[in-house]
Amino acid sequence: MVVCRRAPSMKDQALSTRHERRRSMDIGPRISAIEAQERRGNRRSIFVDGRFALGVDESVVSDLGLRVGQQIGEDELQRIVRAEQVTKAKESALRLLDFRPRSRAEISRKLARAGFGEDVIEETLERLETLGLIDDRQFARSWVAHRLAGKGMGTARIKWELRRKGVPNEAVDEALSAIDDETERRSALEAARRRWVKDSSADDRTKRRKLAAFLRRQGYDWSVISAVLNELGMEVEPE
Repeated sequence: MVVCRRAPSMKDQALSTRHERRRSMDIGPRISAIEAQERRGNRRSIFVDGRFALGVDESVVSDLGLRVGQQIGEDELQRIVRAEQVTKAKESALRLLDFRPRSRAEISRKLARAGFGEDVIEETLERLETLGLIDDRQFARSWVAHRLAGKGMGTARIKWELRRKGVPNEAVDEALSAIDDETERRSALEAARRRWVKDSSADDRTKRRKLAAFLRRQGYDWSVISAVLNELGMEVEPE
């Protein structure tokens, strides 16, 4: 007896196509294991279909919600790699900040030299700014206070240093606005006194000339230098 089979309808064909797609998805690569590394406890080794794929920081696993059995295509793998790069960049930046405060541009340049990509650097900087660990305005204020009181520098030298560090002009000007003429004069006078005592030149004229050159290098303008030399001259004149 001949059995006649009904030709598959359009609906049947669509259902069959969906089933085939699901089977194809089900046999895709999956995370087979996530293991702690023996020598570095904060690192995790990720295995895909029984083979080692890559190592990442434990924070990457938790942040991305990685788990055993999870399907992992090429796009997801690239997302994991990028997250690991951002984590490494952040750790590098934190080590730099642990040594001393730095401007945004300084950290950006350091990370670029270390080989991180522009997009990774930008994301890292944004995260650090959100945490309050990078703040160019605060950095500029701290730098001004340290260089003025600790190093006896004038506004011109301090401005030059901050701009070399990539601090925006607005932040530089705002920080320097806290220095009034009298504050700068006192700073210059204290620096001049320390320098005068250390100078072993035989005559005062030579000492004054060398002192003027020193104050100029420190970033003081000639009006401040002249006032300081006059005041210091009266202090050191013999009775």
